[in-house]
Amino acid sequence: MTMHNSIPTSPEVWAVIKARHGRHLKVFASFSDPNGTFMGRDGTEGRMETSYALPGADFPLMEARTTWRIDPDSRKRHDEKHEYWLCVPVKDAD
Repeated sequence: MTMHNSIPTSPEVWAVIKARHGRHLKVFASFSDPNGTFMGRDGTEGRMETSYALPGADFPLMEARTTWRIDPDSRKRHDEKHEYWLCVPVKDAD
């Protein structure tokens, strides 16, 4: 099984990679819980996560996550937080 470590990076690094290589990147994996209710969660925090890879790659190149609080009355998003990572492969142990 191919594994990877996620190394935190800045929005600027993320933006430059997307700008320079975005046409080559493909969604590797994605998760969305915009209403904050997946698996019985209480609906107070939404979440979206996406990882991207180059075609044919066994692991992602980069990942992003956005989270936000959900106002219980208006159901609007508040306090959005964006996080970004670069992915580094870890050699399989034999």
